Formats: sequence, structure tokens, C-alpha cells
Amino acid sequence: MLLELVTRLSTYGQFGRPLMNYLESTSLNDETNEYIEILKLYWDINYDEVIEKIEKDISKLRKGSLYYVLLSIKLSALHRLKREQGVKDIYVELRDNFGDIPQYVRGLVVQSLRNIRELYYESNESMKKIRYWSEEYENNPVDKGFILMADAREKKNEGRYEEATQLNIEAFKALKDVPHPSGIVGSLNNISWWLKDVDKSIALNFSLGLGFYLGYYFDDDNCKIFNSLDTIFQVQKENNDPMIYETAFIFSKCLSKVDKERCNILKRQCGESINQLKYCVFNLDNSYYLNTKTLRNFIKQEIEKGQVPIKELNISKRTLNDFLFGKTKQIKPNTLRKIINNLEFEINTSLAIPIVKELKKKDIDKKFEENFYKFIKLKVENQLSEFFTSYLVHYHRQEVKLEKVIKEIESESLIKERCDYYTRELINSIFEKTPKIGVDSLLKNNQRLKTFTNKDITFKEHPFYSARKILVKRFMKDLNKTYLQEFIEKYIKLDSNQKEIIEKFIMNYGRYYEIRNIPKELRPKVPKEINVFVKKYTLKRRLSATSFYVFEGEERGKIVETLEVFA
Repeated sequence: MLLELVTRLSTYGQFGRPLMNYLESTSLNDETNEYIEILKLYWDINYDEVIEKIEKDISKLRKGSLYYVLLSIKLSALHRLKREQGVKDIYVELRDNFGDIPQYVRGLVVQSLRNIRELYYESNESMKKIRYWSEEYENNPVDKGFILMADAREKKNEGRYEEATQLNIEAFKALKDVPHPSGIVGSLNNISWWLKDVDKSIALNFSLGLGFYLGYYFDDDNCKIFNSLDTIFQVQKENNDPMIYETAFIFSKCLSKVDKERCNILKRQCGESINQLKYCVFNLDNSYYLNTKTLRNFIKQEIEKGQVPIKELNISKRTLNDFLFGKTKQIKPNTLRKIINNLEFEINTSLAIPIVKELKKKDIDKKFEENFYKFIKLKVENQLSEFFTSYLVHYHRQEVKLEKVIKEIESESLIKERCDYYTRELINSIFEKTPKIGVDSLLKNNQRLKTFTNKDITFKEHPFYSARKILVKRFMKDLNKTYLQEFIEKYIKLDSNQKEIIEKFIMNYGRYYEIRNIPKELRPKVPKEINVFVKKYTLKRRLSATSFYVFEGEERGKIVETLEVFA
């Protein structure tokens, strides 16, 4: 019975992890505890340890539910480690004994077998497709979704990309209703990656959805995030999409949060993208730019096209010549902006970063002219709530002087001219509309790919941030507004580690809003350690408890200590 409960939780994939953590805090038998720990190791990509534990445990089991579930996990772990013979052996055992597998775990096994068979489509023809009655799995959206994804891979292997896309879309729809985040992201990642060299426009469209659901469902250090960021980065690069610079920034920030060992693994998996990040990441300060050969050659080339007389560039001829001939080692941001404002050129990913940075700052300025006045018309309470939400969502927050801005909002002394570019960006974000990420909107792309120029480029908010804004707003909506200022002030006083902890708590509070039909025995209860915090800020108890059980090990103690600061 306990194993069946945990199997039901696996319906959500690793999204069910906090619910499993809660179950572990109750009385579970050793076998079920061991199964949960193996799942966690697998989700944390500790594949060697997974195999070691399974081999130790499986010898004690009769051939029942747990035996076959563990064998299925081992199959996936061996595949991740590229141990083809081991994969083949377990595939054959599961396939040949499929009729003996208990019904309630059979769906999990089918998913693995179908996926593995298509992954080894070319290298191992001896892996015959398993026979199963598809009707049995139609009523289980997770089984249905992953079988559809395997079917999609089969079509892709045959070069039938349109059919593969449609099957992935059907999988996405089925898994979104659960929700099963890994499956949601996996189906969108498949579409974007498989089509990046076949239909760039559709690939780019679906990369927007991929970015949205990455931000919505996954924490920054989750292993699932990097493969998809790699896909988004490469698709945007192929399309010369201006959003690539923010993707690179997000990628680099997430990468900075993993340990050295995992970072080395990621460099082997996503090496091409990771090596290119440094050419796409920039800050928003107003420091001078180095007069590099790449920068001056580009400007010289554009000027020589004769688009505009030199006298109309709004800078002196001497200043321009000193720059073009490398006599000056640096160039002021305003000087560079004057030059590029009077030129017209296409945007591509080979542009010198100072040019991209000035275009980004110009875009921020243009939006801020209108958005600042919208912002100061809000009630002070709303200004605080909206700005703090925007702050928590964006990775640029580390550059924002939050305490100073909050004090100016509270005293109604915020002045437009004193806002730096990071603050402007956060205020602009408040008024960015959440993009439509439905499948139908992603498919509608009858126009040819747009080629941007410096005259019409706009830097839209990354869907990764748009999704996280939804999560934080849910928390802020429930937060007792009587204590809003106190909450922000206490947040400001936290150290960097404590801030990361509370940010993770807030995000996950918002993430679990949509999971409602959890059986009573699986619903986490608010532990006494955080009860005062939950009551004081009138937060929803189920969501607070679920977010609490996201934390494991030492982090569990840290979240208790951090929330005590607010109580």
C-alpha cells in the first residue's frame, strides 16, 4: 500500500519530491524509504550510486512491483552512463517479463521501454518494440504523455518531423494537465531541438514556451534546467534572436550555483553553449568601453557605407578619427550611442557587445520614460509589492540597491533621473505583459523570421522571468499586507545565503498552487517550526508546508532559521 502511494506521487515526476519528503517524515517501511532515496539520487544525476543501491537492494526482493520499478530506474541510469550492453540486458528482461509486472507500475515500465527503444533505434536493432495495449494507458495522462514522446522520437528517427512535432504537442498537453514538469519541458525541448535545423521559426517559437516552463517549474540548480537552456541558447543563436543575451545571462547565473564536479559534467554535455556565454553576457553599468579592433572595424565599415555624412554623427571629426584609428583606448557610452543612432545595421550574434549593450540601454530608457510615471501613480503599498516582486524574479537584483529604492518608495521621493539601469529594468518589468504560451499561439507563425536592425530592435522580457513573476505574485497576494514593509525590511537584512533560501521558499510556494487533488494522507502538514511564520503572514497552510518540504538535509534547518527571522 505504501509503495502504491509513492508510485502515485511519481505521477508528478520529481515535482512530487516535497510530498515524498513529507512522507519520509512519517512512518514508512524500509523498502519504501529506500525506493524514495533511489528516486532522489536519480533525479540528482548520481547514476553510479543509483545502480549500486539498486543492485544491493534488488537481490533481496521477489519479482514484484518494487523489483520491476527498480529495474526500470536502473535501465534509465545505465542509459545515462552510456553502458549499452547493460541497457540491452535489462531491456530484454523487462520486455520478456512484461506480462508479470503488476498493473499499477506497468505504466512506469512502459514509458522506460518505449523511450529506450527509440533512443537505441539505430545502434541496436535487436531491441524489438514492446507489445502493449495502448488503450490501457489512455486514461493515465503520464503514461500517455511519455508514450507519445517515444512515438514522436520514432517519427523523428524516420525523418518525419511534422508528425514528431504533433506527437510532442499531444504529449505536452497530456503532461501539462497533471502537471509533470520534466515531461512538459522534455516535449518542448524535443520540438525546439529537433526543428532548429529544419524549421527555425517553429523551433524559436517553442523555445519561448520552453523558457517559460523552465522558470515556472525548476529551481536554478536543478539538473533539468541546463539541457533546456542549452537548447534555447542554440535556437536563438541560429535565429539571431536578441533574447539570446538574456538567455546567456540566465544560463551563467544558474551555472554559478552548481558545484565544480557538476559544472565539469555540464561542460561535457553543453560545452559549445557554455564556452560561448562569455561573449554574450554583459552588465548594465555606464563604464567606458574598450576600443577593440572588432568594435572600431565594425563602426568603420558601417560609416564607409555612406549612410550618413560624418558631420551628422553628432561627434567631432577628431574624436571619431582618434577612435577609428585606435588612438583612444576607450570610448564613452554616450559617444558610442551617438554613432550607432545615426547608422542602420542588422542585428546578429557576432555584434560587438558594447553595441548590443547600448542598444539594450536605449531600449530600457525608451520604456522607462512611460513606465516610471505609471509606477509612481500606484499606491505606495502597490509600488512596494510590485517592485519587490520584480526584484525577486530577476537575476540583476544583486546589482540593485534595494534598501535605498525601498526607502525612496516609502518616502515618495523616488526620482526618475536617479534610477540606475538595473532599477529601471525592474520597474519596466512590472508593466511587461505575460506572453501567451499556449500551444496554438506557439504554432501560429506564418511570417518569415524577422531580421532586426538597430532602429527597430526591442528587448522583450525573457519568458523565464515572466513565469517566475507569476509564482512570486501568488505569494505576495497571500502575504498579510499589514506586514509587507516589515517583511521586505527583514529580507534586506538577511545575508546572501538566507536570501537564497527565502527566495526558493517563495518560488515553490507559488509553484504548488495548481496541485489540488492530493489525497489527504499525502498532504504535507505545517510543521511546528514554521507555524508562527505561516500564521503571522496568513499564508496558505498546504502551500507553506509543501514549500517547506522542498528543502532537504542541512537546508531544512536553514529554512527554519531563516523563517524565524520573519516571525
